[in-house]
Amino acid sequence: MLLPLNNQKSFEAINHLNQLVPDDYRFNITLFFTIKLLAANTILKIFSVARDHYQLVVMISVAFLMCGLLTYMLFYLYLRRKYEKTHEKWRLISDLLIRKAVFYEDEELEDEVVIPVTKRATKLLHNKRFRKLLTAEIMSAKKNITGTSSDNLKQLYKQLHLEIYALKNLKSRHWHIKAKAIQELTIMEMSEFQSDIYVHANAKNELVRMEAQTALVQFNGFEGLSFLDIVTYPISDWQQIKLLQQLAHVPQIDVSIETWLASSNSSVVVFTLKLARNYHRFELYDDILPCLDHSDPKVRLEAINFFCEIFTNETSDEFISRFLKEILKNRVAMVKAMQNVGTERDILFLLDLLDDKNHEIKLCAARALAKIGENGLTSLFDYANTIGYPLTEIVMQIKGELAA
Repeated sequence: MLLPLNNQKSFEAINHLNQLVPDDYRFNITLFFTIKLLAANTILKIFSVARDHYQLVVMISVAFLMCGLLTYMLFYLYLRRKYEKTHEKWRLISDLLIRKAVFYEDEELEDEVVIPVTKRATKLLHNKRFRKLLTAEIMSAKKNITGTSSDNLKQLYKQLHLEIYALKNLKSRHWHIKAKAIQELTIMEMSEFQSDIYVHANAKNELVRMEAQTALVQFNGFEGLSFLDIVTYPISDWQQIKLLQQLAHVPQIDVSIETWLASSNSSVVVFTLKLARNYHRFELYDDILPCLDHSDPKVRLEAINFFCEIFTNETSDEFISRFLKEILKNRVAMVKAMQNVGTERDILFLLDLLDDKNHEIKLCAARALAKIGENGLTSLFDYANTIGYPLTEIVMQIKGELAA
């Protein structure tokens, strides 16, 4: 930190220094130190003034910043309050329109029926935010009501030409806008636009694909599964569950699904096998048999699950011939399936599995032997008595299960 110089003491120091040097140099030294002293004092004064000005500038800047921030906050609160008031008015207008549609009655309700719409509401339809709010309100009401009121809301949606904007969003570059547009058309039952939706059933984005596939099944039931002909991307397990749940609520019709068993998309084959199992397609037994040799273990597992419920006397032989080549998960599934499909011919095979290193396979094999019948149960007890622990514990568990 620079301190002010004491001029009196400085000059006394210069005079003392002059006495120590030759006369020829006294003038130059005196002049040099005098100039240096004056320069130092001048610099100190400049820094002192600059320091005072700097503090002033900082204070002014902080004041301006605080004023600006306060102005911004007040302006934001004003706009927010204004928007909330406007939004509340729009919501009242939307609610009025929906109530009119829900409670509108006409003995001869046809497509050309006109639900009363106020001029103000018609004018507001040009506002994107109001249109978005109104659409969301109509969709929310549509999901919670059925019957004539639901049909009236659909009519109101079409009457206001809101489907035009949904179709426009369907062509958006943003996936979330596309997915939302498909969902909107689905909820509002705009089945006439399913051809526009169909092309998105194999979209690159997973959520867009899921919404499109769900929409097609919603519109057409089992016939909506035609998208399986074009799907190249995987169908997730969650999506398969959703589709099966949808199909459970529509009338069952005879749909040809054999071609999907030969699809290059493994997830399509898996979903087809689930369809065949859920709807007991016994006639597909021979078509599904090659799936036990599919390259994808998930396909083979689903084929095993199918044969666990739909089987013949030769099914167990198909399992046994492929058992050693299978992965552990599928081997366990095969042994579990033997509880249903096993016969007395399989007793020796199952007895061999009681020596397997995997405890789950041992337990499933023991259960399968018990399910085969008296000969299987006797063979299990005799073998356990010969081997001892841990088979004796397994047998005790099986006895408990049989007693229950």
